[in-house]
Amino acid sequence: MNYSDVIAKVLPGTFVPDVGDETPKVSPLPGAEQTAGSGNGEKTFADTVKELLSDVNTEMTTAEKNTQDLAVGRTNDLGKVVTSVEEANLAFQFALAIRSKLLNAYQQIQQMQV
Repeated sequence: MNYSDVIAKVLPGTFVPDVGDETPKVSPLPGAEQTAGSGNGEKTFADTVKELLSDVNTEMTTAEKNTQDLAVGRTNDLGKVVTSVEEANLAFQFALAIRSKLLNAYQQIQQMQV
């Protein structure tokens, strides 16, 4: 018996996958922080954006510090400096891409007729 023969015998609405009686366990992602400001412990969109911008700022300041350390001779680890500058660049590009998407969504909402 091949696959197409078996599928052809299944009546629509009668196929129920065997998932068992066990309900899946749901838990927060590891490392995800819960904010005290929200009533039910969930992170708000504003908190997420603030955290994203804070992370980008941290990456940029780290890259700046590493670049200055290389320039004045405090470090000779060129790989570390290049890596930190690239990470800061990628974080900044990611933040700009999110900004562009949010602005496009806002403009589309503005153009909606009520």
